[in-house]
Amino acid sequence: MTFRKAGYFYIGVLVPTVVAFWPQYLAKLPAGGISGYLHFHSLVMTAWFGVLIAQPFLLRAGRRRVHRALGKLSYGLVPMIAVSIVLLAHSRLPPVSDPGFAEAAPDLYLALAGLLLFVLAYVLGVVHRRSQPLHARYMLCTGLALADPIVARLLGYYLVADDSWFERARLEQAVTYVVVLTILGALIVRERDQPRGRAAFPVMLGATTVVFGLWYVIVPGAAWLGFARWFAGLPLT
Repeated sequence: MTFRKAGYFYIGVLVPTVVAFWPQYLAKLPAGGISGYLHFHSLVMTAWFGVLIAQPFLLRAGRRRVHRALGKLSYGLVPMIAVSIVLLAHSRLPPVSDPGFAEAAPDLYLALAGLLLFVLAYVLGVVHRRSQPLHARYMLCTGLALADPIVARLLGYYLVADDSWFERARLEQAVTYVVVLTILGALIVRERDQPRGRAAFPVMLGATTVVFGLWYVIVPGAAWLGFARWFAGLPLT
C-alpha cells in the first residue's frame, strides 16, 4: 500500500471543508472584516491541502524529482503553518480581564493540540522520508489534524443548538475523536498484513487518543486557565 491514490481522498475532504468554513469565512470574502491572521492561516493551510493532493499524483505520474522538490518546499511551509496557528489562536483570545476569557480559553487547547498532532505527523514523515511506506503514512496523517476544526464547525453551524458552550465542545471533541478513530482504525485493519509501514497509524492513533483525552482532564482545571492567561499576555498579536 503506497497510498498513491490519497490525493483523491483529500480532494473529497475539500467538500466538507468548504461547507464547514462557508458561514463565517468563505461567504464573507472578499470583504467582511476578517482578520489578517485568519487570511494568513487560510492561505498556508490551503497550500498544504494542495501539497497533500499533489504529492500522490506526482508519484503516480513518476515525477519523483518534482515530488522531492515540493517536499523540500514544505520545510518552509510547515513552520509558516505553525506560526499561523499560534498567531490566530492568540488573536482570538479576548483580554484577560474580559468576563468571557474563561470560556474562550479551551479553544486555545484545541488549536495547540491540532498543531501538536500536525507537527508530530510531519516530523515523523520527514524522519522516515527514506522509508516510503512510513513516510507516506505519516504525511497522510498530517491531514487528520484538520478533523477538529472541520467537525466542530459542521456541528456548531448546522447540527448542535448553542445551549451550553462547554457541553457542546465536549460533544464536538467526542465526535471528532470518533471520526479520527474510524479513519485510523479502518486503515489499521485494512493493512494488518502489510510487511512494512504498519506502525505509523497505531502511533498516530495513540497520540490522538492522548491529546483528545487530555482535553477532558486539563481544560476544566485552573491550571489551563492560568496557562491561557500567560499565553494571552505574550506580545504576539
